Amino acid sequence: MIVFGFAAATLVAALSYAPPASAQELNEPPRTNAGAASARSITAPSGRDRDPVSDLANAYEFVSPARMRGSIGGADDDDGEQGGDPLDSDPLSAETDGAASTSESTGESEALQPVDGLTPSDGRIELGESEAWNEGADLGRDTRPPEDLDVFNTPPAGHDPLLFQIEDIDPAETDRRPARFARIEPYDPVGIRIGSFVLFPEAELGGLYTSNVLSTPRARSDIAGELRTEARLVSNWNVHAVELRGTTFSTYHDDYPSEDDRAWSVEARGRLDISRRTNFQGLVGRSVSQEDRTAVDANVTGERAQVRSDEARLAFNHRFNRLAVELRGSVSDTTYALPHDGESLADRDTLETHQAVRASWELKPTLAVFAEGELNQRDKKAAPADGIRRDSDGVRTRVGLDFGSTGAILRGQASVGYGRQTPRDGRLASVEAFLFDANLAWRPSEITSLMLTASSDIYDTTTEESGGVVSHKVGIEARHAFRRHLIGSAGLSYTHYDFHRTPIEESVVTAFVGAEYYASPELVLFARYQHLSFASNDVNGDYETDEVRVGVRVRR
Repeated sequence: MIVFGFAAATLVAALSYAPPASAQELNEPPRTNAGAASARSITAPSGRDRDPVSDLANAYEFVSPARMRGSIGGADDDDGEQGGDPLDSDPLSAETDGAASTSESTGESEALQPVDGLTPSDGRIELGESEAWNEGADLGRDTRPPEDLDVFNTPPAGHDPLLFQIEDIDPAETDRRPARFARIEPYDPVGIRIGSFVLFPEAELGGLYTSNVLSTPRARSDIAGELRTEARLVSNWNVHAVELRGTTFSTYHDDYPSEDDRAWSVEARGRLDISRRTNFQGLVGRSVSQEDRTAVDANVTGERAQVRSDEARLAFNHRFNRLAVELRGSVSDTTYALPHDGESLADRDTLETHQAVRASWELKPTLAVFAEGELNQRDKKAAPADGIRRDSDGVRTRVGLDFGSTGAILRGQASVGYGRQTPRDGRLASVEAFLFDANLAWRPSEITSLMLTASSDIYDTTTEESGGVVSHKVGIEARHAFRRHLIGSAGLSYTHYDFHRTPIEESVVTAFVGAEYYASPELVLFARYQHLSFASNDVNGDYETDEVRVGVRVRR
């Protein structure tokens, strides 16, 4: 009875674990396992030696060539011949058949699961017929989507969190992208989304100590509180662009309220895209500020003049493949006033118009050469004390290099040129000058940047017998990230004024060091020390000033 029970249990177990027969196995003749047996003794080739056509089949089980030959010869020859030509048969079918026979010989109870998650049908994988090669296809055709082509045909400004989109009104004066590129900040402003616009608010509160508040040879120190605010509302559209910007700056001195600032400005920019290669860009704005003591013709003592400026600019830009052309014009009305003293400064009030044309040739997306010519007309409202009106006409010509706004290391432009301003009154001689202008940002590494700025022009003056003042200013600023949240900065600038046909020359040297600590994306702590040295060949004209600023900046 014990032997009989053991035999019955063995029979039940064998029937329970026997693999079910597939429909294909029921319809096909028996296959020999000679090929499968020999295949187990052969090492599989590496992935680089596989046939790419059979990759999908190999996802279930790799079949060696010897195994394929055994399967084909043992089962698929209808005429009974062994060892037929493998090229005349279906390799994929042979691999599948070989895999099935191996499963039968090893007694596996479950079908092999594919590594790619596909479910086989009766052990076979159906592959559609490969598409026939189109003999007339254009091998040189670019298959990228149109949006990718646009990126490379007209490179964007890289990562631009502040959405500076209207910067080509006057590239030398209105382009803010190089300065932004040189900032090196651990956090980018995110703004506040308002529909299809983004609002970038910022406020700065600080304290100031100055050793020479009146900027005179006899120094007098003072302390002051400072408040600076700025808000930008920028569109975030696929085409066209609009920007509204407002700023305020106020200072509150303890001992000398005559040096208080009450400055503000409003500005609106717009870009109208006619096509991908053509657009109009414009700017209108008004600003009110108090004149700096170091400015040309500024009051050395007494009340500082209030300066109000209204301006409008318009530029037309069009690109002919590598050639880009810009036509631009502007008009500005600047007035000077002494609200408390009641003294008239009409002889300094100026209505100025500009017309310019600029052509640039792109050598590559990050390098172009350009040349431009500019005309200007200046009309004064009154004559100064010498009775000679300072109305004049001028011309400026420049050639330079434009490094674009997409480079990873260098952005901005630099130019050299010639300028001439001719007074309309023949009693004053023309003023000529060499021009050097720059607005360049260089990032030699991810944590270090250098900013080079330069400007040259011929300004009007009420100084007797002088037709104008030649001004040259150049400055360099370095920024470095000592830690991710700690940014250090240092800079040096030099300005020179040459009063034409007079012995008067003045120069200003400014040096500073500073640090910014980014406590969070919204909160920045800063400190800055600045030394200013003013030199003049006029009597008692030299003085020096030291300033220390500390404060906090809040932004979004």
